[in-house]
Amino acid sequence: MSNSAGDNPGQQWAGLQGGTAVPQAEQATAAAERAVQVAEERLRAAMDALPQGVVFLDPDGRYILWNDEYARIYHKTADLFRPGIRLADTLRMGVMRGDYPEAFGREEEWLTERLALLDQPGQRHEQWLSDGRCIMIEERKTADGCTIGLRVDITEMKQREESFRLLFESNPVPLLVYDPETDLLVGANEAAAAHFGYSLRQLEGMPAEALFAPDEWPDAQVLLACSRSEKDRFWRQRGADGGSLESVLFTRQSLLDGRLATIVSVFDVTERRKAEARIAYMARHDELTGLANRAHCRERLHQMLDANSENPGRNLALLLIDLDHFKPINDTFGHLVGDALLAEVARRMATLVPQSGLLCRIGGDEFAVIMEGRGTDTIELVASAIAKGMREPFRISGCNMHIGATVGLAIAPADSRDPETLLRYADLALYAAKDERRGTWKRFHRDMDDAAQEKGKLEADFRKAIRNGELAVHYQPLICLETGEIEGREALVRWHHPTRGTIMPDEFIALAEEIGLIDVVGQFVLQCACREAARWPDEIKLAVNVSPVQFRSSNLLGIVLQALSSSGLDPRRLELEITEAVLLEKGPNVSHVLKSIRALGVGISMDDFGTGYSSLSYLLSYPFTKIKIDKSFVQRLTSEPDSRAVVQAIIGLGQSLGLTVTAEGIEREDVLDYLRAAGCQQGQGYLIGTPCAADDMVVPQPRRALRA
Repeated sequence: MSNSAGDNPGQQWAGLQGGTAVPQAEQATAAAERAVQVAEERLRAAMDALPQGVVFLDPDGRYILWNDEYARIYHKTADLFRPGIRLADTLRMGVMRGDYPEAFGREEEWLTERLALLDQPGQRHEQWLSDGRCIMIEERKTADGCTIGLRVDITEMKQREESFRLLFESNPVPLLVYDPETDLLVGANEAAAAHFGYSLRQLEGMPAEALFAPDEWPDAQVLLACSRSEKDRFWRQRGADGGSLESVLFTRQSLLDGRLATIVSVFDVTERRKAEARIAYMARHDELTGLANRAHCRERLHQMLDANSENPGRNLALLLIDLDHFKPINDTFGHLVGDALLAEVARRMATLVPQSGLLCRIGGDEFAVIMEGRGTDTIELVASAIAKGMREPFRISGCNMHIGATVGLAIAPADSRDPETLLRYADLALYAAKDERRGTWKRFHRDMDDAAQEKGKLEADFRKAIRNGELAVHYQPLICLETGEIEGREALVRWHHPTRGTIMPDEFIALAEEIGLIDVVGQFVLQCACREAARWPDEIKLAVNVSPVQFRSSNLLGIVLQALSSSGLDPRRLELEITEAVLLEKGPNVSHVLKSIRALGVGISMDDFGTGYSSLSYLLSYPFTKIKIDKSFVQRLTSEPDSRAVVQAIIGLGQSLGLTVTAEGIEREDVLDYLRAAGCQQGQGYLIGTPCAADDMVVPQPRRALRA
C-alpha cells in the first residue's frame, strides 16, 4: 500500500535532551511510534484486502491513505498520489490526461460538479473512465471533517443492465413490466406497443386489467403476481381498437430498481389460433361444398346415436346417397365442370334436408344425411325428395347436365344402435337400390345383411380355394352339326367346394372380378386348358372365355403367349371367347390387344351374340373368326317365331362375313335338327355333351348327317 511520510520528532527531541531521563523518554517514544506504525500497517493491510477502492482525505481534500485497488482504478493518475496532494489536483490532471470522458468539452464544469459532490457527500454517483469502466462512488464525512471514499467497479453490472435494456427495448417479443402492488404497467417495449396498438407513453402507468378480457382478469392477476410458464394456456386480451387478441404469457418476477416487478413476455398466437381453427374446420368439412366431411359425419353419427339412446321415442336415420352418371360428365367436361356440378348438387340437396339434419359429402360423388324424426314417414319423404330432386337438370357452364341419385336408408334403433353397423346397413340398402333400379331409394331389410354375410363368406372361401387348388377345368364339346364330329371343346372352370360341392362359374366369376382375382383364375384356366389341349388330336380346337376385366390389364397378351409357349399348343387351335362388354371398353388398348392376339393365329369368338345393341358394328371393327348365338334364342327357337328369325339372320350374317356360327344351349333334338337345316355350322349344349373333367372325357360317336 502507498505510504504517508513525515519527520520523526523523537530524533529531534533526543538531540536536545540529555541525562538519565533521556533514554527512558526515547524508549517510550520509540514504543509509541512502533505501535502507531503497526496500527497503520494493519489498517493498510486491511484496506488492501478489500475488493473496493478506498481513500482517506483530510478536511482540505488532501490524500492521507489509499489502497491498491484505488490506485489500480485510477492508474492513469496514480503516479500523482502522495500524502498531502489535493484530490482536486489529481482530478484536473486526470481530465488533462483524458481519463474522464464525461468531462470532454466541459472540463471546468465537470470539475465543479465533481468537487461539489465531494463537499456534500452521502449520495452515490457513477463515474465513467476512459478505459470503458464505470465506477460507483460513495463518500462519507467523519466527525473530524475527513472524507472516507469508496470506489466500486460496476462495469460488468452496467454491461448487464445495458444488455438487458437493449434486449428489452429491441426485443421482437412484446414485453411488459408489471407492478404487483399497484396492478399497473410500469414499462413496455416497442413490440408491446405495436402489438396492443398503444404508444409507450400510454402503456406506462396503464392498469394491466385494460389489456385483458373482463372474465380473464381474475386469473390473469394471479398469473402476473408470480413466475409461471403455461404454453398451452391461451389468454384472451384486448387491443387499443377493442379487437380480440389471443396470447401465451410467460411471467418472471425480478427486482428492478430495488422493487419487485413482473416481466411479462407476450407471445401472439392470434393468427395461429385462427389457422388452427381453420385447420380444424377443414379437417371436418369438405373444401369444395362446405358440407361436413366423412370424419365429421361419423363423429356426429356417434353423438346423435348416444343422444338418441336417451330419447327412445325418436328415430335416427342415416341416408347414403350416390350420384348416378356423374363420372361420364366429369370425364367428358373435365374436373372444373364436375366440381361446379357437385357444388350445385350440394346446394340443391341442402334445400331438401331439414335444418335439424346434417348433410355431408363423404366421397367424390357420395353424400350422406343424418336426421331425426318421430316416425319413418318424414325420413322416407326426404329420401324420396332427394332421389326425385336430383333428376331435374343442372345448368352448368351454359349446358344442361342430367344426373340422378340413388339412396340407401337405415334407421336406428329399428335396424341398429351401433354407428358402424348402421353405416354398413345403409350402404347395403344403397347397393340393393342400385342393383334394382338407379334413381330410387331403398330402406335396409334384414335379408340384405344375410346376402352380404353370405357373399363375405363366399369371398373368404374363394380366396382359400385359390390357395388350396380347389378350382378345376371341365370341357364341353363343340360339334360340327353337319357331320356330328367333335371340332373343339370349351374350357369351363368349376369350383369344388369342400362342403358345398361343385359351384358353377355363374356364382363366383363376378365375385372374382370384383375382388381382383379374375386374372389369377383366367391365367389358371388358360394354362391348364392349353396343356390339356396339346394332347388332343390336331383337328380339335380349344375355346377359352376371357373376362372383360382381364382386358383392362396390360398383360393379357403376355399371358396368352406364355400359355402357348409352355404348352406347345399351336396358336391356330386356340380360340378366345369374349362378350360385348369387352368392346364397351372403348379405346385403342382393346383393339390393339385383339389384333395382336389374332396376329398370333389365335381365333376370336364373339360370345352371346345377339344380346347387345351394337354387335353388328363390332363385327366390322374387330378381327372376329366366330360368332356364338346366345342360348336364350336357341332355347326358344321352336316356340317363338321372333327367335327363329333372329337365329336365321345371325346364321346368314355369319355366312356373308365368312365367320363360323356356333349355337350354344342345344338341349333338344328338334332344335338340333332346325339349326342343322338352317345352315348353322357348330353346336354346343347338354344334348351334345355335358362339361366334364379331362379324365372323364369320352369321344362321342358321330351323329347322323342331315336327314334325307
